[in-house]
Amino acid sequence: MNDIGAERRKSLDRENDLKDDEEVKPQKGLKRWHVWKAIANKTIDANSTIAFMSLVVAYALYSDDCRILLALDPGVDLIFLVLSSIAFALFLTEMLLLCWCRENYLRTPDFASIKELFTLDCWRCRISTLSWLDEVREAAHIGSFYFWLDLIATLSMLIEMPWFLQGHVDPTVGKISTAEAFAKVKRMVRLTRLAKLHLYFAQRQSPNVHPDARRRLGVPEETSHVGAEMSDRTTKRVIVGILIILVGIPLFLVDKAHYLNEFTMKVTFNNRISLSNDGSNTSATNQWATKLWEDSESLLIARTNCIGITYKGFSDGLSNDAIMPRNKTKIQDLSVDEIDAYTIVDVDFARSMTAIFDASGRKEDDARLGVLLTSFVIILLGLGMVTFTRDVHDLVIVPIEHMMQLVKEISENPLGKEISLSVYDEEHNDDGMETTLLIRTISKIAGLMRVGFGEAGADIIGKSLNFTDGNGTMQILGNGRKIQSIFGFCDVRQFTDTTECLQEEVMLFVNRIAHILHSIVVQCDGAANKNIGDAFLLTWKVNANAKDQDYIGDKALYSFVKTMIEMTKHEDFVCKFSDRALSELYERIPGYKCRIGCGIHFGWAIEGAMGSLKKIDASYISPHVTMAETLESSTKEYGTSILMSEPFYNLLSPEAVAGCRKVDVIKRRQSDPVTFLYTYDIDLGADFGISKRTEILKNLGRSTRQLSTSTAHSGPNNRDGKSAGRKARTRPSDSMSSSARGDQSDGKPNITISKDFPNVWRRDVDLVYARSHFSDKQRQVWSLGMTSFEKGEWDIARDHFNIVLELSGGKDGPSQHLLRQMKELNYCAPENWQGYRQITTGH
Repeated sequence: MNDIGAERRKSLDRENDLKDDEEVKPQKGLKRWHVWKAIANKTIDANSTIAFMSLVVAYALYSDDCRILLALDPGVDLIFLVLSSIAFALFLTEMLLLCWCRENYLRTPDFASIKELFTLDCWRCRISTLSWLDEVREAAHIGSFYFWLDLIATLSMLIEMPWFLQGHVDPTVGKISTAEAFAKVKRMVRLTRLAKLHLYFAQRQSPNVHPDARRRLGVPEETSHVGAEMSDRTTKRVIVGILIILVGIPLFLVDKAHYLNEFTMKVTFNNRISLSNDGSNTSATNQWATKLWEDSESLLIARTNCIGITYKGFSDGLSNDAIMPRNKTKIQDLSVDEIDAYTIVDVDFARSMTAIFDASGRKEDDARLGVLLTSFVIILLGLGMVTFTRDVHDLVIVPIEHMMQLVKEISENPLGKEISLSVYDEEHNDDGMETTLLIRTISKIAGLMRVGFGEAGADIIGKSLNFTDGNGTMQILGNGRKIQSIFGFCDVRQFTDTTECLQEEVMLFVNRIAHILHSIVVQCDGAANKNIGDAFLLTWKVNANAKDQDYIGDKALYSFVKTMIEMTKHEDFVCKFSDRALSELYERIPGYKCRIGCGIHFGWAIEGAMGSLKKIDASYISPHVTMAETLESSTKEYGTSILMSEPFYNLLSPEAVAGCRKVDVIKRRQSDPVTFLYTYDIDLGADFGISKRTEILKNLGRSTRQLSTSTAHSGPNNRDGKSAGRKARTRPSDSMSSSARGDQSDGKPNITISKDFPNVWRRDVDLVYARSHFSDKQRQVWSLGMTSFEKGEWDIARDHFNIVLELSGGKDGPSQHLLRQMKELNYCAPENWQGYRQITTGH
């Protein structure tokens, strides 16, 4: 039984494998079919194919006229016939390939829709009869516009093929295909090939605008959908309009009639009939009739360009072929198109006369005019396209494409400062067009989003404006993104009292601080995230693979140190209020100076949108963000302006570390590691005037050419390799009024910082002067004190900290803080002392 079951399973497996193979084969065949279609499409759209087919169309337009103008030997007609047949075959092959591989080229009727439209239910549910007829027309539509255009252009080749339309003359004369009935049709139908030539050039280059101009305007080189549709519709209408005019007008014109040829032919033919009807060859009447016929025939030959006469159906014994003079062109020397043949028959169709005329002169004139007409129509089509599309393109298409490009740039780089609006705005300045106003509005909205969302909201802006997302709803409240970043938290000192005094002017106060802080942070590759009244959250995303991440820690620390210095130097700008506000402020806080405290930490965070569809905030959630806020709140306790964590301290360069010192060793929770706290020593009460700065320059022993005399200096050894030869700019002291300063524009200081990291720590004169109050001796004594403090030798540490405090004039905050902590335990380390202080999590 087991063997039988096994065999049955094997049999089923074989059947399943056969079914799978049968399913796979059609799939492979279908895939191969699509591959061949793609190859055919690519071949048809290739530049080489388009150029070759353009030459073929040009041949089809000019070959017939050029052959006549060149007056080539009639034997060459066979070569032109072969070339024309090849051109016809190429047109036909191209059409067949397009029908096979190009969607919507050969549209077929939708019979299912037609059947449904003619049901009683559909008729009853129709909106109107016209709408129902439009639906029927759409469902029954056959072929696209370009299909019919190509078909007419291809079939027009047949009219000029001798093997398709044959002339009928006497065998003694030869075969002639220049029937007047088709001459006019040939000239008109030939013009349809002009549209085909124009379509080839339209594929080579979009008719809207040159690529260089598109790049100059910031418009994408690829034509937008609305631009392509508008161009396509304009092309169709221009082609149809011009062809209708060119084909329709000749139908209403009267051709020049050759009355002499026709009249003399009729006279000669009637005289021959009269002669043939007279049976008496000896009578005087017969002689008179013979002379009359001979004179009329001679007149026809002499006064016209007749080169051959043939009679048929006459039994009068006279010659059926007229004798031509030697000066007449021989029929054999002319090509088929250079001959006109006219045949006259009697009422019984028993007798006829055929006269052959030399039409080479007239054909040359027609060919010359044909070349001029063809060239004129080509130029007319080109100018028509440019003329009809220029206004719509300039006033509608370019602004729409520019809007789309602007939105695309914002979605790809929400924080990008460079957008393609400047050139367009310069050329369309104050033109009053709604499209220009709309573009400027989009630019302003982009700026508001950039300012409102900040760096944390860059992904939100990008995803919301993504073109590939066809859903119209906003999907912004999803999962966040984990990042590594430096977090800096700033707090304005004595903000509550300041707010009560300033009242409405407190907004000016906060914005002025933000102006200085944010301008410096952004120049140092940072980003502002939150403005919470008296507090600011700043971030520096850390990416090890990015090229601009060099000295990212130095940039973050320098931003805060430089902000404090600039706020001190621009005290009159920050605290420029009304007399009422100033009097209340200085009455409550005598000698008020605007100061901030900063906490800096490095760690991970989750970046994303928080809130609901009613209101969101793009920010960060992480204990490391809280740690930065905790460090800032601790600056008051430590008596410092800046407090840094150990993870951030490890990112600093040796040049930046030289100005830092360890102020404490703590552990927040049992699960947390022991961490060091650091500060950067700066004296914000220093005078940053010119005299003090010059003194520092002399003390450092550096030439003023090597050192910056302003914060705008950038050293020659800039890491990014850029020249740093900016013009030096000096700032007066704080005692000078804001109106006397030359570094302010519209009342706001224009602060430009150096990016010469890490040399900026020793070349920025303000920075060197701000930390000069803490001498190397103080730093050595402090280092010994901290070592003793960590070892538990608090009595020794106390002595060292007291020395540092004495050297600083009793102003050193970290010394006062640690002395207070040790005093609470009588300067004796706890028995379980492990080199760090255990603090509460809320600290």
